[in-house]
Order: sequence, then structure tokens, then C-alpha cells
Amino acid sequence: MTSDLTMAAPTQHERNWAAVAHLSAVLTLLIAISTAGLGHILGLLVPLGMYLYFSNRSRYVAYHALQATVFQAVAGIVYVVAAALAGALIAVAWTVSGVLTVLLVGIVLIPLALGLTLAAGVELVALPALALFYSLRGAYLIEMGQEFDYPLIGPLVARSMGLG
Repeated sequence: MTSDLTMAAPTQHERNWAAVAHLSAVLTLLIAISTAGLGHILGLLVPLGMYLYFSNRSRYVAYHALQATVFQAVAGIVYVVAAALAGALIAVAWTVSGVLTVLLVGIVLIPLALGLTLAAGVELVALPALALFYSLRGAYLIEMGQEFDYPLIGPLVARSMGLG
């Protein structure tokens, strides 16, 4: 998809800025962690600002900055939904286990509730780590001069920018 962006190959300067757009995921994650998730939107301002700045200067950088913005926003939304679902599932599991403990049946369900709690904890650590890894991979590939598109997001961004 990125080969459709310009007639000429992107310059090293453009590749550097496109890589910075993907690397902004590190800043977004650090801000989100330090503010218990509330600052995630502030972190999105970096790639969004890059998109706005480069929209009339370099379609290549603007494309990657918009991709990074959308990916980070979608990753944040997926994380919130996953956390809400995990929290609800954990609450139901421990409530059912606690109520049924009165009948001694719930004692058998305690390991299940504990397993669900641990699995949710792993999931809530793994999701941001995977999103960060994928953004870092994108920055690396861009810096090495290779094409990089986020699945589903790349074509959506390209269509929205009129690139094909």
C-alpha cells in the first residue's frame, strides 16, 4: 500500500519521520500507564499532530502518522473493552464461587475463578505489549526502507487519504 503513496521513493528524512510516528506508541503507552489510562488520548496527539503537519508536506509521512494514530486509538479501545469484559467475567466467577461456597459446591469453583483472574491479568499485560511490539516493528521496517501497513487499518487510512 505504501508504494502507492508517491511516485518517487521516500527520502531518508521522510522515513525517519514516519518511523517516529510509529515510535510515538512508546510515549502513548508510557503516558497511559502513568495516568492509569486516562492520558492515552494525550499520547495520540503526537502522531495526530504529525499527520496534520505533514498532510501538505509529505503524503508518505502523513500516511504513516495517520496509521499510527488510528492503530493506537484502536488498541486503546480494544484494551478498554477487554478490561471491561475481563472485569465482568472475574466478578461473575468470584460471585458465583462465593455464593455457592455456602453449599460447599463453590469451593470446587475457586480454582476456576482464580484461573480466570490470572488469565485476565496476563491478557491485560499482553495486549499493550503486543501493540507496542507491532508499532516498534513498523518503525523498524520503515526505517529499513521496507513497506509497512497495519492490517485493516492501512487500507482504511489509504482510502480516507484518497491513495487507492
